[in-house]
Amino acid sequence: MAVSDGWFVDTFVKALANTIALDLSSASGFKIAMFTNSVVPNFSQTNPAYGSSPWDANEVSGTGYSAGGATLSVTSFAELVSTPGKAGWKLGTVSWADSTITGAQGGLIYATGLSNRCVLLRNFGQPYATQGGLFEITFHSDGVWRQGLVSS
Repeated sequence: MAVSDGWFVDTFVKALANTIALDLSSASGFKIAMFTNSVVPNFSQTNPAYGSSPWDANEVSGTGYSAGGATLSVTSFAELVSTPGKAGWKLGTVSWADSTITGAQGGLIYATGLSNRCVLLRNFGQPYATQGGLFEITFHSDGVWRQGLVSS
């Protein structure tokens, strides 16, 4: 399996059990690192973290991109006004100016204040590249992840 969408189960379970202090509403403390389609995620991994296997290989590189990615700004984590019964994790746009990046297939969102614990992986749908230009990720207006919390 290559890059796919998913929450890291151990992180999610430990956050809900209150054994780690993961605050998705915090305005800071998250980064996004980009990976090629060669990375093989394990969403069931115990204590997944950026910088440890498999997140210690297959990160994109190039001019304008630094290992570890870019800092994210959380704009909200709340019920969606547009869709009652669904929560959305909204993140600000992130970009790398004047970058030369190839093969960016997905973004790993991780919590820097929790020993770089992996939170969420998003697949971009295809590999993207820049050649001395702007690489920008603009998340959906309802959030990077929207999840129904009630049955319909």
